[in-house]
Amino acid sequence: MENHYAIVTPCFNENETIIKFLLSLEDTLQNLPYHFTVVVVNDCSTDKTLDLLSDFTFKARNLSLDLLSLRVNLGHQGAIFQGLLYARGLEVDRFIIMDADGEDDPHAILSLLVHQESDIVHVVRGKRNESLFFRVAYYFYKLLFKAITHKNMNFGNFCMINRRVLEAATHSSFIHFAAYLSKVRGSHAYITFDRQKRIGGESKMKASSLVYHAFKSLTEYAEDLLMIFLKLFMVLASGFVGLIGYIFYLKLFTDKAILGWASTMSVGLFNTALISIGFYVIGIILLNISHYRNAASKEPVYELVDDHYEHEFN
Repeated sequence: MENHYAIVTPCFNENETIIKFLLSLEDTLQNLPYHFTVVVVNDCSTDKTLDLLSDFTFKARNLSLDLLSLRVNLGHQGAIFQGLLYARGLEVDRFIIMDADGEDDPHAILSLLVHQESDIVHVVRGKRNESLFFRVAYYFYKLLFKAITHKNMNFGNFCMINRRVLEAATHSSFIHFAAYLSKVRGSHAYITFDRQKRIGGESKMKASSLVYHAFKSLTEYAEDLLMIFLKLFMVLASGFVGLIGYIFYLKLFTDKAILGWASTMSVGLFNTALISIGFYVIGIILLNISHYRNAASKEPVYELVDDHYEHEFN
């Protein structure tokens, strides 16, 4: 439907934070001439999050809440995927994905709605409220990402996608949503909004989480990483062959051969080349295993929670 949007937001152990987020969302969107179905994906929370959400209803007529409760904890990215699986069945052509902790500013949605012609509209992160250490670590992560993929990772999950992109994402699956979107062919638009302070509680993104986050994003570019190791192997193998030729030249045609150094360097180059090709082979195997696992993970594992009934999807 042209004037109907879905907002997918995962949450885990948010307690009152999720209610404050929904109220902020309502305050921002209630006067717009559009209808918004807010799909909240409860990622198997162990606190009062589910109870609070079950008792919540929007007062604004243009907002409705669809509450999904996962049967198993899938993590942030898995919860997003399950939310998109559900949203695929809604009569909606535009889907907004955002976090529920308040760091994604609901006012950015007003700017997202302007870009109806783009397949994907990314919300580029402006100023952040994290510690200096985190911001520095995140800066180097972005440098590493660009060095490997030749693309800028200056945005997160907060975005708006059309149905074509949603269909592709839910059929192919993903490990890191933002990195996956950076690979999608189509028209991309960008708007910039500062990251807000978390509404309540502590941020779940610590320095250790950032490292894990970085590896997951690069996993979406596994083929590029493997090609780096393959190219490294080819360079080292060429160097090894050249060095062996140089050794024979020194020993057969000159008296400049130094006992031991050439052999040591040759062994070192050969071992490094073996390690590189080993990484490549192991990576190809793991990549294929990952594809099989992704194919098996596309089934819904959520329950739709309603005031009057609860229905489990098999």
